Amino acid sequence: MGNIAYLDCPTGISGDMCLGALVSAGVPLEYLSDIVRKLGLDREVKLWSELVRRGGIEATKMHVELLNYVGSEPPTIDSNHSNTDNLTHRHIDHFHQVHRHLPDIEKIICDAKLPSQVEDWSLATFRELAIAEGSVHGIAPEAVHFHEVGALDAIVDIVCTCAGFAWLEVDKIYCSALPAGGGYVDCEHGKMPVPAPATLKLWEMHEVTTFDNGIRKELVTPTGAAITVTLCEKFGEVPLIKIKKVGLGAGTQDLEIPNTLRLWVGKSKKKKH
Repeated sequence: MGNIAYLDCPTGISGDMCLGALVSAGVPLEYLSDIVRKLGLDREVKLWSELVRRGGIEATKMHVELLNYVGSEPPTIDSNHSNTDNLTHRHIDHFHQVHRHLPDIEKIICDAKLPSQVEDWSLATFRELAIAEGSVHGIAPEAVHFHEVGALDAIVDIVCTCAGFAWLEVDKIYCSALPAGGGYVDCEHGKMPVPAPATLKLWEMHEVTTFDNGIRKELVTPTGAAITVTLCEKFGEVPLIKIKKVGLGAGTQDLEIPNTLRLWVGKSKKKKH
Protein backbone atom coordinates (compact mmCIF):
# COMPACT_ATOMS: atom_id res chain seq x y z
CA MET A 1 0.00 0.00 0.00
CA GLY A 2 1.27 3.46 -0.88
CA ASN A 3 1.11 6.70 1.05
CA ILE A 4 -1.76 9.05 1.72
CA ALA A 5 -1.56 12.83 1.68
CA TYR A 6 -3.51 15.65 3.29
CA LEU A 7 -3.56 19.17 1.88
CA ASP A 8 -4.00 21.63 4.73
CA CYS A 9 -5.08 24.92 3.12
CA PRO A 10 -5.61 27.65 5.75
CA THR A 11 -4.82 30.36 3.18
CA GLY A 12 -5.95 28.50 0.07
CA ILE A 13 -4.22 26.65 -2.71
CA SER A 14 -2.70 27.29 -6.12
CA GLY A 15 -0.52 25.38 -8.52
CA ASP A 16 2.75 26.96 -7.43
CA MET A 17 1.90 26.41 -3.75
CA CYS A 18 1.33 22.71 -4.53
CA LEU A 19 4.70 22.48 -6.24
CA GLY A 20 6.43 24.29 -3.39
CA ALA A 21 4.89 21.93 -0.83
CA LEU A 22 5.89 18.87 -2.89
CA VAL A 23 9.50 20.05 -3.24
CA SER A 24 9.57 20.87 0.47
CA ALA A 25 8.34 17.31 1.18
CA GLY A 26 11.24 15.82 -0.78
CA VAL A 27 10.32 15.78 -4.47
CA PRO A 28 13.54 16.72 -6.32
CA LEU A 29 13.38 19.92 -8.34
CA GLU A 30 15.46 18.13 -10.99
CA TYR A 31 12.72 15.52 -11.34
CA LEU A 32 10.08 18.19 -11.94
CA SER A 33 12.38 19.94 -14.41
CA ASP A 34 12.70 16.64 -16.28
CA ILE A 35 8.90 16.48 -16.49
CA VAL A 36 8.96 19.94 -18.08
CA ARG A 37 11.53 18.60 -20.57
CA LYS A 38 9.36 15.58 -21.41
CA LEU A 39 6.47 17.96 -22.06
CA GLY A 40 8.68 19.73 -24.61
CA LEU A 41 8.46 23.00 -22.69
CA ASP A 42 12.03 23.28 -21.40
CA ARG A 43 12.86 25.98 -23.97
CA GLU A 44 9.87 28.02 -22.78
CA VAL A 45 9.81 27.46 -19.05
CA LYS A 46 12.34 27.11 -16.23
CA LEU A 47 11.45 25.99 -12.70
CA TRP A 48 13.32 27.29 -9.69
CA SER A 49 12.66 27.57 -5.99
CA GLU A 50 13.72 29.54 -2.96
CA LEU A 51 13.12 29.46 0.76
CA VAL A 52 11.05 32.39 2.00
CA ARG A 53 9.33 33.36 5.25
CA ARG A 54 5.58 33.79 5.52
CA GLY A 55 4.45 35.05 8.91
CA GLY A 56 7.74 33.91 10.41
CA ILE A 57 7.38 30.39 8.96
CA GLU A 58 9.94 29.13 6.41
CA ALA A 59 8.40 27.65 3.27
CA THR A 60 9.39 26.79 -0.30
CA LYS A 61 8.41 29.29 -2.97
CA MET A 62 8.24 27.90 -6.50
CA HIS A 63 8.71 30.07 -9.58
CA VAL A 64 7.88 29.33 -13.20
CA GLU A 65 10.14 31.51 -15.31
CA LEU A 66 9.29 32.22 -18.93
CA LEU A 67 12.37 31.92 -21.15
CA ASN A 68 10.92 33.39 -24.36
CA TYR A 69 9.37 36.46 -22.81
CA VAL A 70 9.65 39.48 -25.10
CA GLY A 71 10.21 42.42 -22.82
CA SER A 72 12.67 44.07 -20.49
CA GLU A 73 12.39 41.42 -17.78
CA PRO A 74 10.96 37.90 -17.95
CA PRO A 75 8.15 37.37 -15.46
CA THR A 76 7.86 34.46 -13.10
CA ILE A 77 4.40 32.99 -12.76
CA ASP A 78 3.08 32.84 -9.22
CA SER A 79 -0.49 31.68 -9.33
CA ASN A 80 -1.73 32.53 -5.85
CA HIS A 81 -3.01 35.64 -4.14
CA SER A 82 -2.26 37.94 -7.07
CA ASN A 83 -4.63 36.60 -9.72
CA THR A 84 -1.82 35.17 -11.77
CA ASP A 85 -3.96 32.38 -13.16
CA ASN A 86 -4.80 35.40 -15.33
CA LEU A 87 -1.23 36.68 -15.59
CA THR A 88 -1.60 36.19 -19.34
CA HIS A 89 -3.79 39.20 -19.60
CA ARG A 90 -1.32 41.35 -17.71
CA HIS A 91 1.64 40.51 -19.95
CA ILE A 92 -0.04 39.53 -23.21
CA ASP A 93 1.22 42.61 -25.08
CA HIS A 94 4.78 41.45 -24.44
CA PHE A 95 4.34 37.77 -25.23
CA HIS A 96 3.40 35.69 -28.24
CA GLN A 97 -0.38 35.89 -28.56
CA VAL A 98 -0.92 32.15 -28.89
CA HIS A 99 -4.04 30.31 -27.76
CA ARG A 100 -4.02 26.68 -26.73
CA HIS A 101 -7.27 24.77 -26.55
CA LEU A 102 -7.96 21.67 -24.48
CA PRO A 103 -7.14 19.21 -27.33
CA ASP A 104 -3.78 20.99 -27.85
CA ILE A 105 -2.91 20.62 -24.17
CA GLU A 106 -4.08 17.00 -24.08
CA LYS A 107 -1.78 16.24 -27.01
CA ILE A 108 1.20 17.82 -25.20
CA ILE A 109 0.50 15.62 -22.16
CA CYS A 110 -0.05 12.43 -24.15
CA ASP A 111 3.05 12.98 -26.31
CA ALA A 112 5.22 13.33 -23.19
CA LYS A 113 5.04 9.58 -22.48
CA LEU A 114 4.59 10.15 -18.76
CA PRO A 115 3.83 7.38 -16.26
CA SER A 116 0.21 6.30 -16.70
CA GLN A 117 -0.92 7.61 -13.30
CA VAL A 118 0.61 11.04 -13.98
CA GLU A 119 -0.95 11.19 -17.45
CA ASP A 120 -4.38 10.12 -16.19
CA TRP A 121 -4.38 12.60 -13.31
CA SER A 122 -3.14 15.43 -15.53
CA LEU A 123 -5.69 14.84 -18.30
CA ALA A 124 -8.52 14.55 -15.78
CA THR A 125 -7.50 17.77 -14.02
CA PHE A 126 -7.33 19.76 -17.25
CA ARG A 127 -10.70 18.42 -18.35
CA GLU A 128 -12.27 19.52 -15.06
CA LEU A 129 -10.80 22.99 -15.52
CA ALA A 130 -12.03 23.21 -19.12
CA ILE A 131 -15.51 21.95 -18.19
CA ALA A 132 -15.80 24.62 -15.50
CA GLU A 133 -14.50 27.41 -17.76
CA GLY A 134 -16.76 26.27 -20.56
CA SER A 135 -19.79 26.17 -18.28
CA VAL A 136 -19.11 29.69 -17.03
CA HIS A 137 -18.81 31.08 -20.57
CA GLY A 138 -21.47 28.89 -22.20
CA ILE A 139 -19.14 27.02 -24.56
CA ALA A 140 -17.92 23.43 -24.97
CA PRO A 141 -14.83 22.40 -22.96
CA GLU A 142 -12.92 21.81 -26.20
CA ALA A 143 -13.58 25.42 -27.24
CA VAL A 144 -12.06 26.93 -24.10
CA HIS A 145 -8.82 28.69 -24.97
CA PHE A 146 -5.85 29.24 -22.71
CA HIS A 147 -3.62 32.18 -23.63
CA GLU A 148 0.04 31.25 -24.00
CA VAL A 149 1.28 32.33 -20.56
CA GLY A 150 -1.75 30.96 -18.77
CA ALA A 151 -1.49 27.67 -20.65
CA LEU A 152 2.19 27.27 -19.80
CA ASP A 153 1.47 28.07 -16.17
CA ALA A 154 -1.39 25.59 -15.92
CA ILE A 155 0.42 22.80 -17.79
CA VAL A 156 3.50 23.03 -15.58
CA ASP A 157 1.51 23.43 -12.35
CA ILE A 158 -0.91 20.58 -13.03
CA VAL A 159 1.39 18.01 -14.62
CA CYS A 160 4.28 18.60 -12.19
CA THR A 161 1.89 18.45 -9.23
CA CYS A 162 0.56 15.10 -10.45
CA ALA A 163 4.12 13.90 -11.04
CA GLY A 164 5.14 15.04 -7.56
CA PHE A 165 2.40 13.05 -5.87
CA ALA A 166 3.37 10.02 -7.95
CA TRP A 167 7.04 10.44 -6.94
CA LEU A 168 5.94 10.41 -3.28
CA GLU A 169 3.99 7.21 -4.04
CA VAL A 170 0.74 8.77 -2.87
CA ASP A 171 -2.35 6.65 -3.53
CA LYS A 172 -5.02 8.77 -1.84
CA ILE A 173 -5.21 12.51 -1.28
CA TYR A 174 -7.48 14.36 1.12
CA CYS A 175 -7.99 18.11 1.51
CA SER A 176 -9.12 20.50 4.20
CA ALA A 177 -12.09 22.77 3.70
CA LEU A 178 -11.10 25.62 1.37
CA PRO A 179 -11.25 29.32 2.31
CA ALA A 180 -13.68 31.33 0.19
CA GLY A 181 -11.61 34.52 0.09
CA GLY A 182 -13.25 37.70 -1.06
CA GLY A 183 -12.95 40.97 -2.93
CA TYR A 184 -12.49 41.21 -6.67
CA VAL A 185 -9.96 40.08 -9.23
CA ASP A 186 -9.07 41.43 -12.68
CA CYS A 187 -9.21 39.02 -15.59
CA GLU A 188 -9.67 38.97 -19.37
CA HIS A 189 -13.41 39.57 -19.04
CA GLY A 190 -13.07 42.46 -16.59
CA LYS A 191 -13.38 42.66 -12.82
CA MET A 192 -14.83 39.50 -11.26
CA PRO A 193 -15.86 38.64 -7.71
CA VAL A 194 -13.83 36.17 -5.66
CA PRO A 195 -14.04 33.18 -5.76
CA ALA A 196 -13.41 33.49 -9.49
CA PRO A 197 -16.28 32.10 -11.61
CA ALA A 198 -14.39 28.96 -12.68
CA THR A 199 -13.32 28.25 -9.10
CA LEU A 200 -16.88 28.61 -7.85
CA LYS A 201 -18.17 26.39 -10.66
CA LEU A 202 -15.67 23.66 -9.72
CA TRP A 203 -16.81 23.90 -6.10
CA GLU A 204 -20.44 23.61 -7.20
CA MET A 205 -19.74 20.64 -9.47
CA HIS A 206 -18.00 18.73 -6.66
CA GLU A 207 -19.88 20.02 -3.60
CA VAL A 208 -16.66 21.33 -2.01
CA THR A 209 -16.68 22.30 1.67
CA THR A 210 -15.65 25.93 2.17
CA PHE A 211 -15.26 28.36 5.07
CA ASP A 212 -14.54 32.06 5.69
CA ASN A 213 -11.13 32.82 7.20
CA GLY A 214 -11.75 36.58 7.04
CA ILE A 215 -9.14 37.28 4.36
CA ARG A 216 -10.48 39.27 1.40
CA LYS A 217 -8.12 38.07 -1.33
CA GLU A 218 -8.22 35.44 -4.05
CA LEU A 219 -7.10 32.44 -2.01
CA VAL A 220 -8.01 29.52 -4.26
CA THR A 221 -7.15 29.87 -7.93
CA PRO A 222 -8.96 27.95 -10.68
CA THR A 223 -5.86 25.77 -11.13
CA GLY A 224 -5.72 25.05 -7.41
CA ALA A 225 -9.44 24.25 -7.37
CA ALA A 226 -9.10 21.91 -10.38
CA ILE A 227 -6.21 20.03 -8.76
CA THR A 228 -8.10 19.48 -5.52
CA VAL A 229 -11.47 18.45 -6.96
CA THR A 230 -9.78 15.99 -9.32
CA LEU A 231 -7.19 14.39 -7.05
CA CYS A 232 -8.77 14.55 -3.60
CA GLU A 233 -11.02 11.88 -2.13
CA LYS A 234 -12.93 14.33 0.07
CA PHE A 235 -12.77 17.72 1.78
CA GLY A 236 -12.88 18.30 5.50
CA GLU A 237 -11.36 16.59 8.52
CA VAL A 238 -7.89 15.11 8.70
CA PRO A 239 -7.84 11.36 7.92
CA LEU A 240 -6.23 8.95 10.35
CA ILE A 241 -2.61 9.26 9.24
CA LYS A 242 0.80 8.40 10.64
CA ILE A 243 2.71 11.44 9.38
CA LYS A 244 6.11 10.78 7.81
CA LYS A 245 6.78 14.06 5.99
CA VAL A 246 5.44 17.62 6.02
CA GLY A 247 6.04 20.04 3.14
CA LEU A 248 5.29 23.78 3.19
CA GLY A 249 4.59 25.66 -0.04
CA ALA A 250 4.57 29.45 0.10
CA GLY A 251 2.01 31.74 -1.48
CA THR A 252 3.03 35.04 -3.01
CA GLN A 253 1.87 37.57 -0.44
CA ASP A 254 2.22 38.06 3.27
CA LEU A 255 -1.22 37.73 4.85
CA GLU A 256 -2.70 38.02 8.33
CA ILE A 257 -1.71 34.40 8.96
CA PRO A 258 1.24 32.47 7.43
CA ASN A 259 0.48 32.13 3.73
CA THR A 260 1.47 28.49 3.34
CA LEU A 261 0.01 25.28 2.00
CA ARG A 262 0.89 22.41 4.32
CA LEU A 263 1.23 18.97 2.76
CA TRP A 264 1.15 16.03 5.16
CA VAL A 265 2.36 12.69 3.79
CA GLY A 266 2.22 9.38 5.63
CA LYS A 267 0.58 6.03 6.07
CA SER A 268 -3.07 5.34 6.66
CA LYS A 269 -3.74 4.42 10.27
CA LYS A 270 -6.69 2.10 10.72
CA LYS A 271 -9.13 2.50 13.56
CA LYS A 272 -8.87 -0.12 16.28
CA HIS A 273 -12.07 -1.93 17.16
